[in-house]
Amino acid sequence: MTNSATAPVNNEQAPKTQIDTIRAHLMTGSSITTWDAYRLYRITCLAQRIHELRKSGLVIQSEMVTHNDKRFSLYWLDEAALLEIEHTDNNDIKGAAHAPV
Repeated sequence: MTNSATAPVNNEQAPKTQIDTIRAHLMTGSSITTWDAYRLYRITCLAQRIHELRKSGLVIQSEMVTHNDKRFSLYWLDEAALLEIEHTDNNDIKGAAHAPV
């Protein structure tokens, strides 16, 4: 797990949907909480977006955390899931580069 204090910085085009936004955030290796989702992206229903991502096949880890007598979920992708997704994405790019014209 890594800290999620700031939005990930990358040179890719900004995601278009809330699901894309949360997926892109998790893909950087950062964790996210409901407060992070609201503060960084103005997303108010993180649990529903996580549910939709899990339903689409993304393996998202979670843990219930208590801080200042408040309980909330912390979500992240484990290292194995990140490596698998990176490997799949790289193969898709390579395949596209060799596609017949």
